[in-house]
Amino acid sequence: MMDELPETLAARGFLVGEGIEAGLSAHRLRAGALAKPFRGIRAVEGPETLVERAAAYAPLIRPWQCVAGVSALAVLGLPVPWRLAREEVVELVSLKGRGKPEREGVRVRRLTADGLEPWWVDGLPVAPAPLAWALMGGRCTVHELVVLGDAIVTAADNYPGRRIPGPLASIDELREQVERWVGRSGAAALRAALPRIREGVESPRESDMRLLIVDAGMPEPEVQVEVFDPQTGLLLGRADLAHREHRVVEEYEGDGHRAKGQWDRDIQKYRDFERIGLLVVRATNRDFVPSPDRWLGDLAATLERRSP
Repeated sequence: MMDELPETLAARGFLVGEGIEAGLSAHRLRAGALAKPFRGIRAVEGPETLVERAAAYAPLIRPWQCVAGVSALAVLGLPVPWRLAREEVVELVSLKGRGKPEREGVRVRRLTADGLEPWWVDGLPVAPAPLAWALMGGRCTVHELVVLGDAIVTAADNYPGRRIPGPLASIDELREQVERWVGRSGAAALRAALPRIREGVESPRESDMRLLIVDAGMPEPEVQVEVFDPQTGLLLGRADLAHREHRVVEEYEGDGHRAKGQWDRDIQKYRDFERIGLLVVRATNRDFVPSPDRWLGDLAATLERRSP
């Protein structure tokens, strides 16, 4: 029966050898009731998410290896680019010159370095955020690398999907990583992304909005701007993005804004902003998919009308 499985093994993927040591029979380990996500690994259920797949593979990770690539982004709670989100392999980085696993469902990148100092997240050795970012340099666009960089350096505790508190690194630490990455895959993209990373961002879509606005030729908006009542000095709220000189703020309405309490607070905040002369330009996901051109055109016209 499945409830006979020791609790220490039921909570994660485990080696066949561990199952034998725990008293499971060879028949039980071969039976269809246990999932077989990787050769030599058994689990109560087959992994479905990127994090679950990495956790299932964990018993096979050697000391000179750690979770990397898209798998590392998921384990750290960083935004995985949508076009890579369906990845079904576990990605690792391994020191060059050491053993490399050859298993279906595993992708390994060699790294020339003196050693690996992984972070541990929920029992998984994972590439530190600066290294995880750099390893994506050859697979991500500059835009995607900026979004990732924003997520790494933000201290916002409400950043969606975050699995450990931020910031995960400083901009200076990312700069040091870029300097160490010269000559490697993705180095040019990382160099291009670095100066566009900003602190304080609270969601991937805020990063997208800022980058799209700038790439469309408009001035760069400030991030997470505190707005005060000029008469009372009271804080009215924070704007996702703001063109201060134009007295225009941009707000992204993500799923988190649909909760009744948040929705009520947002409506009051927008009324307060408008009362002091700010124009609130709101956006939802439909304004960006499949194309942001109409929303950007409307914003450009608004900024032109309100140009100081």
